[in-house]
Amino acid sequence: MDVLLTDADIISMAADAEPARSMLIRDERIAAVGSAERVRAAARPGALVVPLEGAAVIPGLIDAHCHLCDVGYLASGVDCSQPAAPDIPAIIGRLRAAAAGTPEGSWVTGSGYVEYKLREGRHPTRADLDAAVPGRPAILFHTSLHACVLNTPALREAGLDDRQPDPPGGRFGRDREGRLDGLVYEGPTFTLLWGGLRRDMERMSAAQRVGLVARAARHFAARGVTAACDADTRRASLTAYAEADEQGVLGVRIAGLVVHDEADWLLGSGLRGRRSSRLAAQSVKIWADGGMSSRTAAIYGSYPVPPYGSGIMYFSPDELAAMVREFDARKLQVCIHAQGDRAIEAVLDTYSTVLSGSPGNPLRHRIEHGGSLFAPLAARAAALGIAVTAQPGMLSVLGDGFAEALPERADELFAYGSWRRAGIRVAGSSDAPVITADPLVGIRDAVLRRTASGRVLGPGERLAVRDALALYTTEAAFAMHRERDLGSLEQGKLADFVVVDRSPLGVEPGQIADIRVLETVVGGQSAFRADDSPLALGSSR
Repeated sequence: MDVLLTDADIISMAADAEPARSMLIRDERIAAVGSAERVRAAARPGALVVPLEGAAVIPGLIDAHCHLCDVGYLASGVDCSQPAAPDIPAIIGRLRAAAAGTPEGSWVTGSGYVEYKLREGRHPTRADLDAAVPGRPAILFHTSLHACVLNTPALREAGLDDRQPDPPGGRFGRDREGRLDGLVYEGPTFTLLWGGLRRDMERMSAAQRVGLVARAARHFAARGVTAACDADTRRASLTAYAEADEQGVLGVRIAGLVVHDEADWLLGSGLRGRRSSRLAAQSVKIWADGGMSSRTAAIYGSYPVPPYGSGIMYFSPDELAAMVREFDARKLQVCIHAQGDRAIEAVLDTYSTVLSGSPGNPLRHRIEHGGSLFAPLAARAAALGIAVTAQPGMLSVLGDGFAEALPERADELFAYGSWRRAGIRVAGSSDAPVITADPLVGIRDAVLRRTASGRVLGPGERLAVRDALALYTTEAAFAMHRERDLGSLEQGKLADFVVVDRSPLGVEPGQIADIRVLETVVGGQSAFRADDSPLALGSSR
């Protein structure tokens, strides 16, 4: 049956689009969009007419870099974020309470803390976690997921002791006597996060794995997200996505960015490429350096705040170039995490070498985050055609910490306005669970650039609201090779859209994050519906 949406404020994001009040959905796609008269004339007899009573319709929002499976996994642990846990005693209390309900054999897991937001202004330590959970392993993840804290049983089970040197691609925190204080940075943190997730997923039945994926997808759909790139996809998560897709409960479209060390597995798994309209895996993810909020991004110079130093590089230039050259030859899109200017320069050197015979960057290789993509580096990225996947929503949550880490260049960080003026295609994303998965927060922050303390980082880098919305629609669709199907509301494209109570173009920028999602529709089927939604489409199974 045709579905005819009427009396709507439709923001199509299509180039040179006429004002639209109606949209026609036929099967999974948009059959027409425009004036009420023209769209009604295109409808077949018996069309279901749905008046939206003046609500706004925007294209389905796309999160071009998140960790969807991690969101589902960590949601079952303890929320130790701020302001929910304002100090270390509050974190201890939350972990202690959670230990009583955590099944035997599972670690007690918490996440979300930021040391410079805690009242003590420091990381929790092994001793703090021992006080909370003395008799079994406990782990607490930093909001960046680039650092974590372990208690003594967790250190023991992970095989870490005081005599161990810092590992390649990582660093251990130590007390004044040189003993491990429980704090772990970078590579070993990823090993612990994915080790825990893999361990728990292997214990799950297929139905439980599918349930985890479905819950995580609904978490995103409730925020207006209809498609997401999972930037930490591994065999366990991709297999779970495929199981959910087969059962018809993959509520949002997922593109897996498979971690580089599992690329060989991907190529032999049968899961490479576009498995369905909802699941694809044709990209790889590489980390070049650490995180901006964990102060481990590789920079020129030194941080004036702990852990000091100049950050962590994961690979030598030759190692990085060899990986990218191999993946490019295999026709895999490469997405490289790079935050510090030292790492970004190394990534651009690599891309320049690999793309020397392929002008225009045909596979759309990307830089993920790009915090310190300063003007000369941005010019290089634009000339190479490198897309950048950014997270504007970090500015209100973590921006004060960014400014503290790089005080002399704070106004040049995450310079979305300058990047777009240079000609870079900038895609929006959340990096959830690092911050909220809500793209409306990111749209607001791309416009305001206001930190939690009220500081505006780089006033000249603010975007107009329509340009901020484009980050999460047309630009994100381009970054994931889906611009023919997604990103705008046009005839022939997939019927992925969001009904919201107000248009983001019609409210004060500070109110954008207060806009309510009434319904999220993926392929003409409801993936999320608020109780007062005026729409009544069939739901995904």
